[in-house]
Amino acid sequence: MPDPLQMNPQDLYKQWRSGDPAAGQAMAQRFSDWYYSLISVRLGDIKGRQPLQRACLRFQQGISTVASPSELVDWSHQIILEEMKGAGERIDGGDFPNQLTGGRSPGELLRQVARTLPPEDMSLLAHTFDSRYPLEALTEEARARGGMPLAILRARYALKHALREHAGIPFQEVPAEPNLDYVPLPLYESGRMAGTREEAGFEKWVLSNMTICRDVAEFGVFALALRTGALRQGLSPRPAESRTGELRPEPPLPRPEPAIAPPRHTPSPVRSDAPVLKSSPGTSAVPIALIAGGIGGVVVLIILAYLLYSMMG
Repeated sequence: MPDPLQMNPQDLYKQWRSGDPAAGQAMAQRFSDWYYSLISVRLGDIKGRQPLQRACLRFQQGISTVASPSELVDWSHQIILEEMKGAGERIDGGDFPNQLTGGRSPGELLRQVARTLPPEDMSLLAHTFDSRYPLEALTEEARARGGMPLAILRARYALKHALREHAGIPFQEVPAEPNLDYVPLPLYESGRMAGTREEAGFEKWVLSNMTICRDVAEFGVFALALRTGALRQGLSPRPAESRTGELRPEPPLPRPEPAIAPPRHTPSPVRSDAPVLKSSPGTSAVPIALIAGGIGGVVVLIILAYLLYSMMG
């Protein structure tokens, strides 16, 4: 089988349906990692724990009912949308220490490393993640730093570099130069995308790109801290911040309509004696949820055991 990291989800699905358990294992890890990345930036580890577990179990129970590879992404995204909707869709932010931060406050770490970076970049990030700050003023500020939204992405990666170098955060995705394809990333993390359709399109694209999937997951705890104003508290007031405007409510995601077909048969239960699974060659040995000190590791194994069991039939 080709490198699973280079295969799209539809091809992994087709390989699994043709009888390849390694493809099933790679597909299960891909989807659980994707679910975790979206949960981490939308809800955080604490509030997202149960929605993630329910989403993974629904994936486990329903994957055999997906009739065509072309339906896979929309079907699986519908699951996570429904689970996040039930949990409030997106929290305002929070300061949640985890394994990645070594138990330290993400907000304190942000304020600590902000002093090592240009204040203009930190002001740009502070305003990006401040829902009260007008988009027009943000666009003008970003234009002065190299363009909107590229300047924001560059500032975000500069912050990740500083967190890795000065605070010891073991990020995996810290490129020297940002990929131009990723410019929507900080707009997604800050809740500033144009609407729910654009946001949904970006989330589906994340599934096809494991580099950006890891990036979203490992930065999620800091995105939440930024949304609480961690950088605003650590920087001197700047003239542009006087243009606060009115509070812009987060546009609600539409309530997804059920899109999961009734099971054609009762899914086989997960066997308690399922063999221990090992990563296939070319796959990451550690799921994203575990790298981030997260909440999905056990559920990942449940899904993997189910998929392998289904193929062993």
